[in-house]
Amino acid sequence: MNTMQTTLGTQAEFRQTLDALTNQLGNLMSIAYQRRPNRTETLEAISIAKHLLGKVGDQLDKAVQD
Repeated sequence: MNTMQTTLGTQAEFRQTLDALTNQLGNLMSIAYQRRPNRTETLEAISIAKHLLGKVGDQLDKAVQD
């Protein structure tokens, strides 16, 4: 697919990943404001956010290369 003809932000896969990342960052913000956050829950939320951020980055990188 030629990304010059369609912007990455309009592609369903990218939007879905970006929305998931946005939601996960909201989860992290919620954890950050807890008085005593659960360590396991915190580490899992961080891991998921890192994974999703990596996917968004990979998709952006691939779009720039195409």
